Amino acid sequence: MEEKFSTEEAVKRYLPLMHELAIRVELVAKACEGDLGLTPPYAREYAYLQFRRMCELIALGCLQLHGDLRVAQTKATKKEWNAERIMKHLHRNHPHSFPQAVERTKDDEGWNIQANSKPNALTRKEFKTLYNECGEVLHRGTIRTLESSTDFHERDYQKVLSWQSKIVDLMNQHMIGRANGEGFYITSLRTEGGCPECSIFKIVGDKQLEVNSIKMTVSDDVVHSYVANKKP
Repeated sequence: MEEKFSTEEAVKRYLPLMHELAIRVELVAKACEGDLGLTPPYAREYAYLQFRRMCELIALGCLQLHGDLRVAQTKATKKEWNAERIMKHLHRNHPHSFPQAVERTKDDEGWNIQANSKPNALTRKEFKTLYNECGEVLHRGTIRTLESSTDFHERDYQKVLSWQSKIVDLMNQHMIGRANGEGFYITSLRTEGGCPECSIFKIVGDKQLEVNSIKMTVSDDVVHSYVANKKP
């Protein structure tokens, strides 16, 4: 028996994942700027740990928003933890399940939405490359790889900055289309309130859209950030 799918409930589960992703993006920036007290080799390892978590958050987020796909409701998919395998399952059923970078501008006639607007944004293919690279960097290796390992180079650090830039360009404002063609989601990682917001666009007629925007709010009593924004 298939579970009843609600776009609103899916978004409410999606937004906390995006909030965590935004925090991890900030942590990588702090590590690269030297604010965490890590030397470059350790800052690189720390960044790849965050990248791996970001990949998992993106995959799990897509799984939430595509919860109306039959594959998303199987026990095997619900138990899957590997980000690349999750995206592979979704892609087989919905080739456009991966996020797309968007830009929104407003004029006298209303809002204009341009998809795939940032050439540098992380692609589905690059997502797979990054996820595999995270495994290579974070595992210490074997005796043979230890013996053949080289020193840390500037290009290793630049690669971290490149991946960070690609993730930010993709996820800062992104769109995910629904498989049934009835609409799409557009999410902003950061709003004036500091938390993400998602708008659910539903096609209701010829060139007509119904929009429902959901903002994430976090109580001040809840420790929800790894980044200290306030001094004790």
